[in-house]
Amino acid sequence: MQNYTRWIVVGAIAVVVIGIALMVWFTVEGWWPVVVDIVLVITCLVSAVMLAALTYAVFELTRTIQDVRAELIPVLDSLKGTSTAVRETAKTAGAFGVAPAVRTASVLAGAGEVAAVVLGRGHANKRAERRQKRRQEIERELAARGELDGHR
Repeated sequence: MQNYTRWIVVGAIAVVVIGIALMVWFTVEGWWPVVVDIVLVITCLVSAVMLAALTYAVFELTRTIQDVRAELIPVLDSLKGTSTAVRETAKTAGAFGVAPAVRTASVLAGAGEVAAVVLGRGHANKRAERRQKRRQEIERELAARGELDGHR
């Protein structure tokens, strides 16, 4: 790597020295108008080549975008069909599998609560009452251990 760096530095110094020597020679000979004309012609030619390359790149980009679009639209159509099929399958599974199971479980839970009240095994506890009792039990346990920290 140091060899390359050394050669790059030597090359840069050589270019600077040659450039200064050419500037002095052109000044002595009075060739600056000719040099300016040559530089302008070269710049114009390079600009024309770059413009042609840029035009070619734009055409290639446009063609690539059209190719991608041509291949992407069938994939998106297929995806739309697949998502519709999945949606309909989920609706059918919900209508024939989940909904009856939920209805059956809720009817059985309600019947169990009614039977408990009617047969006298207890009274209809609401979920809020059960949560309140559980919270009080936890507070008593924490107070017994001294971990309540004054919160009620």
